[in-house]
Amino acid sequence: MRSQPGRTVASVPDARHIGDASPPAASTAHESAVGLELISKVDAVITALEHQGEMTAAQLAGTLGEPLSSTYRMLQSLTGVGWIDRSPRRGRYRLGLPMMTIGSLVEDNLDIREVARPSLQLLLDETKSTSFLCVRRGSRAVCVDRLEGQAVRSLAMQLGGSLPLFAGAAPLALLAFLPQPERELVLRQSPELPGDPRRPAADQLARTLAAVRRSGYAVSDGDVTPGIAALGAPVFNHRHELVASISISGIRAQILGSKLRGNSALLIQAAHAASSALGDEAS
Repeated sequence: MRSQPGRTVASVPDARHIGDASPPAASTAHESAVGLELISKVDAVITALEHQGEMTAAQLAGTLGEPLSSTYRMLQSLTGVGWIDRSPRRGRYRLGLPMMTIGSLVEDNLDIREVARPSLQLLLDETKSTSFLCVRRGSRAVCVDRLEGQAVRSLAMQLGGSLPLFAGAAPLALLAFLPQPERELVLRQSPELPGDPRRPAADQLARTLAAVRRSGYAVSDGDVTPGIAALGAPVFNHRHELVASISISGIRAQILGSKLRGNSALLIQAAHAASSALGDEAS
């Protein structure tokens, strides 16, 4: 190529010698290993801070099994890009806003129905009973998914239907595991709509909710529909916040009596699976 006045034309390497400049395979493999090791250490830092909330550089160095000096340099780099922040408490570090935002966006975009559907299907397959997924809307539990069982077809809690939180297994599972101040507020402000089951006495309801928290599941025995029983258990998200409840319902002999022990174990297992799918490590 002929150069023009006032312009510099860069020389193009001879294609026959381009390959000669490639780094040796051993060097490339070493760099890849170093990069993976660094990513692993960063992941360990993020995971530790996610679980502990805040940690000192010395605590993180112990978690990584690294010298304090190199851990401190890594923390400086992660602070520089905003992945972690310095805590107001001197000498401590915590997750930065971008990392917390990513976690919230992932959780917020998970469709609870999609996540819980395998649990509902498991309950239907194992018990042949109708399985439900309910979420709280104010003082009521709303059915957002329902898989029909093979016994009697209950008219209660149809898809999109609702019950007050004090009646039925799925609603009681939601009410029992609300934080106490929120639970008390719900009970004070819970209006009863035409057709709702009768609200139990306050002392009776308090005993019922305490029993639900002890056992991990709620029992409904004909309080919504005569002859129909149900079991309900809570579902939590990655912050161990209550987000839903799942339940099974059918004729009394299908749910309670000799079936109660096996059904309750299956229900709790299914609720834990749905919670785990949402990132809840406590389940």
